[in-house]
Amino acid sequence: MMTSPRNPSMSAESQPKPEIKVVVESRDTASKVILISLVIVLSGVLLALLTTDAGESILNPVSGNSGNCGDGVDNDNGGQADHDDPDCYNNPELWEGYDENRTEANRDNDPPGGR
Repeated sequence: MMTSPRNPSMSAESQPKPEIKVVVESRDTASKVILISLVIVLSGVLLALLTTDAGESILNPVSGNSGNCGDGVDNDNGGQADHDDPDCYNNPELWEGYDENRTEANRDNDPPGGR
């Protein structure tokens, strides 16, 4: 294709084009420091809640007693709940002393079929 001498925009020579750069900088470092500090503190609180018993009590509140042997749920996922879980007895070998304030904690001692 031949270029027309009447149309200067179609010339074979390339002309330098102006380049515009827009740079946005925030000079408000105080708000960045506060935001980063807040993220660190909240991450620490979340980590503490997830790794302690406090997080468990917040996430799974038990009303009425301090243990979970009276809630009808297999809390230790061992196969047995409450009256059929040895964790709920003061003397689990003899199945004596059922206490709903005890906590199901050992999933490995639940007998198949209960007591």
